[in-house]
Amino acid sequence: MKFFATLLFAALALPAALAQGAKPTAASVKQLFEAMHSSSMVDSYMKQVETTMHTAVQQASAGKTPDARQKKIMEDLQTRVMALVKEQLNWTDLEPIMIEVYRDSFTQHEIDGMLKFYRSEAGQAVINKLPTVTQESMARIQGRVNALTPKIVELEKETAAQIKAAGDAPPGAPQPAPPPPEPPRR
Repeated sequence: MKFFATLLFAALALPAALAQGAKPTAASVKQLFEAMHSSSMVDSYMKQVETTMHTAVQQASAGKTPDARQKKIMEDLQTRVMALVKEQLNWTDLEPIMIEVYRDSFTQHEIDGMLKFYRSEAGQAVINKLPTVTQESMARIQGRVNALTPKIVELEKETAAQIKAAGDAPPGAPQPAPPPPEPPRR
């Protein structure tokens, strides 16, 4: 009798155990994307790309005042690039790719857990606040990147000088010594 009970339990538990590792359905992944507002996140991302591109063009021409013809050329470039980006990276074309990535990466059990979370109040808060959190994080990190830029430029100059010196040296001559490291700044 004990053997029969164990066999019955195993038979009933097997489908649940298999479902834990089962590949998720495309429909469940699509439901997850709907709960995550993926389509509107892509639209929001496109607006950020457009703003970033506009800022990059302004920074590239910093200190220079383009004439009307040059300004028109730069605006046309931005328009054409954005049209190309929107054409290639729209949600209609990205969704099938993303569905396959999620199906290959997650189990049905994991997708179900994410669905439960993103449908919850906390999940919706993450969705609604994450763009602002990401933008604020990037703005704060950008300050650190900007501080690194002069140091990187200096390293590039030192390396270029070393390469030039190594190229000017006769064959078999010892390589020039690298410059001493800078003392840490406090």
